[in-house]
Amino acid sequence: MKIGIVSESRDWVTSQLERVMRNLNISPVYIKPSGITSYTGVDIKFEYRGKNILDLDALFLRDLGDTNNYYRYDVFKYIEHYMPVINPPEALENCGNKFKTSALLDLYKVPHPRTLVTEDIDKAMAWIERFEDCVLKPIFGNGGEGIYRLKNKPLTTKLNLLNEYKKRYGVIYLQEFINTPGEEYRDIRAFVVGDKVVACMYRISNHWITNIRQNGRAESCEVTPEIESIALKAKRALGIVYGGVDIIEDRDGGLKVLEVNGAPSWEALSKVSKVDITRCLVEHMVNTID
Repeated sequence: MKIGIVSESRDWVTSQLERVMRNLNISPVYIKPSGITSYTGVDIKFEYRGKNILDLDALFLRDLGDTNNYYRYDVFKYIEHYMPVINPPEALENCGNKFKTSALLDLYKVPHPRTLVTEDIDKAMAWIERFEDCVLKPIFGNGGEGIYRLKNKPLTTKLNLLNEYKKRYGVIYLQEFINTPGEEYRDIRAFVVGDKVVACMYRISNHWITNIRQNGRAESCEVTPEIESIALKAKRALGIVYGGVDIIEDRDGGLKVLEVNGAPSWEALSKVSKVDITRCLVEHMVNTID
């Protein structure tokens, strides 16, 4: 069996995938999405470095590189007609677009923070006052980058940020801020594979941005029935096969989904979990192929 690892660069995730695949007698084949050529009307349809991509059994999409290059998403949607592609490219688009994420969570009745998406700066200002405490986020992106908490910010700062985000992204995305229990800020990353949450962790920080790459720290978290239930609902809503579901607890013990990452790293999670997450994921891929 041969499985393609699709990534513009190699990282901890790709090395772990390669390790587990080789242990399971699977041949990993690295593919840079920027090097793929597609054809129509001829015998070969997808080529990489002179090899037919359809000779592989499945593809694992790790990093498509330039997220503004929609051809890369489209070519994998085309490939998906011929072989399993994990995660499905449409699901990656759903996860990468915060409006799509919020809309799908709403359609599938998955609890999530109240959210406003608008091009109207006056409307945004009115809801900033209504929320009292809210976060301005870029509609595309992850990792906690480029987000601002607007509480107690001067009026001019709020207006400048709204104008900047409208100019840069074409739309303003505002989400109510959820206060969490305890003295520090924390949220939960639940890692879903198939129909199971295989592991989860708390991401904790003395700053309200808890992402690991923003200096948050990982601590073990029990997979409770409540966490598993909301994480699986989010997984189904977004259409992913596997992924990282970010969950926030409010001070009353309720859970809400913040975001869903369709191409997460599990490096930090693996350090606080006894589960071999990579093996769980690769074995699930093999079962999908069979």
